[in-house]
Amino acid sequence: MRDNEYLENLLYEIWEEYFPDVPRRNLVVIKFGRYSKRQLGSIKRATERTRVKKLIQEYKDRLGIQDEESTSVITITKYFQNELVPEYVIVSTIAHELCHYTHGFNSPLPKQFKYPHQGGIVSKEMDRRGLRSIRMDTKRWLKKNWQNYI
Repeated sequence: MRDNEYLENLLYEIWEEYFPDVPRRNLVVIKFGRYSKRQLGSIKRATERTRVKKLIQEYKDRLGIQDEESTSVITITKYFQNELVPEYVIVSTIAHELCHYTHGFNSPLPKQFKYPHQGGIVSKEMDRRGLRSIRMDTKRWLKKNWQNYI
């Protein structure tokens, strides 16, 4: 079943396999959000107004974290809970958000670029990390199936 625990396990599998050089400088949580047709994923810094306080507290309790400077929250469209969406599409979306984290967008890492998609940096980063075929398969699947699926 695709739930938040499934996403959490997938996030850390992707991180260990494709982003092992990227330090985890803060707590990173992942969850399914609303049904979103256009924005498949996002990464934000948690604030007092963020609606994930309970989820963050559960992570902190489970990991034994007393105080955390900041938390990055990755949100994935709820459409991806459906098993009809191939897992590689979810992997590609999570990896895309981890590229933003790596580049210092909504993470405590130094910001490497002025804009998050400047000059195709996310695609280049994914390709450099061995995710090109997953990225291209996702692009093809979305082009062929997404409109009919939603």
